[in-house]
Amino acid sequence: MIPAGMGLSDVVRRSGVPASTIHLYRRLGLLPPLVHREANRFTYSERHVEALRLIRLLRDRRGLPLSRIADVLPGLLAGEDAPGDLELGEDVAALGVDSRRRLVEVAIELFSVHSYAEVTMSDIASAAGVAKGSVYRHFPSKEALFDAVVEELMEDTAARFAAAVRELGGAEGLAGNPVKAATVFASLVARAMPILLELGVRAIKGHEPSQERARRVLRTLAEAAGRPLSADPIPAGLAVINNAFATVLDWAVEPDWPEGAEFGARP
Repeated sequence: MIPAGMGLSDVVRRSGVPASTIHLYRRLGLLPPLVHREANRFTYSERHVEALRLIRLLRDRRGLPLSRIADVLPGLLAGEDAPGDLELGEDVAALGVDSRRRLVEVAIELFSVHSYAEVTMSDIASAAGVAKGSVYRHFPSKEALFDAVVEELMEDTAARFAAAVRELGGAEGLAGNPVKAATVFASLVARAMPILLELGVRAIKGHEPSQERARRVLRTLAEAAGRPLSADPIPAGLAVINNAFATVLDWAVEPDWPEGAEFGARP
């Protein structure tokens, strides 16, 4: 067992969870507080690794949303028995993770070409080839499904942003070739753009849950894109996002859309 005091890179290696996702889980209050070592130095412990493994187990094998995980995780970490709805044989386990993933992927496709108001749960069920009731077993409402879609895109794009920063050579590489950086990040964000724009429209109209989601998305992506660039990653990350969004919009009015950067498709 690694003693308290491990760094973020150790936690990433031990848990298999990307750093950007770990930061997201921390902001959502899913992880225990960091360990106070000395002065202003805070580190991770084995307890954080255990929590991350449990989160991934509950998400990937049981299909639970992060809001539900936040409710049950403290008890599981404390050694309490799992709630009854997490036992094998319940609907979530019986339907399987693949069904939930399929619904989210289908919802991404539909929300990428239609507005939130135009897409119905019946549409999603039909496109996924399941009964409408099966959709409601995983997601109690269209709002909950849309939240899962935003979360999936946010985590995926943030992880890709963080990897791209490393591949481009960090701050020096981004500064040395801003055109290439804008193109790379634009290709990564293209898949999420239609839904992020829909989220922005709903936020502008005063929909409070969408406003909160939009703030969370921007902060997560900004930190993933800007963390290696500055002690305060938000301004640097937002600059990267602005350039990426502008590039995608430029592509949208060009006669030839770049191959591999289509709306709704993984680059």
